[in-house]
Amino acid sequence: MMVFATGITSEAVKPGAGLATNSRTVRGPGLLKCLVLSGNRGLRNRLDAVMELSGWSACDAPESGAELQGVIDGEYQLVIADIAHPLGDRVSDTVEIAEELVSRPGTLLVVCGSTASVDEELWARQMGAWVYLPGVTGGDALVSLFTDARRLAERRGEVRDRKSTRLNSS
Repeated sequence: MMVFATGITSEAVKPGAGLATNSRTVRGPGLLKCLVLSGNRGLRNRLDAVMELSGWSACDAPESGAELQGVIDGEYQLVIADIAHPLGDRVSDTVEIAEELVSRPGTLLVVCGSTASVDEELWARQMGAWVYLPGVTGGDALVSLFTDARRLAERRGEVRDRKSTRLNSS
């Protein structure tokens, strides 16, 4: 199934929507959560809107560097780290949290970097990023990205559930 959205911009999203952590949460099985680490308010707004269109349950988006440590204990299937517009004063804070979260099984990492930075892309690839986005994108591309990530996260969850069922029955 292909999902299309046109004209998703920061202006189309209500001011203040999705800026606080735990902006929308649906409880129950199959909870798919993403985390957006970006100092770019427009990108956070667009990603929050796209998350909803793409079938994700929750999108946490801390607004300041001080809130970064609060997300480290969360379980996220998708982490979007914007190193072109880091959250807080230091890009290293965003990088450290992204590195910690991508090391967890079942976590997909998307890195948003500068348009022409080969070093950022090399770092992202070496760290195991699922996707590297040079420059901020919007609209249909983001909806497709979130939809593909949701499908992959759901498949990974099914495989994990089958493995645990087999282990419990032995």
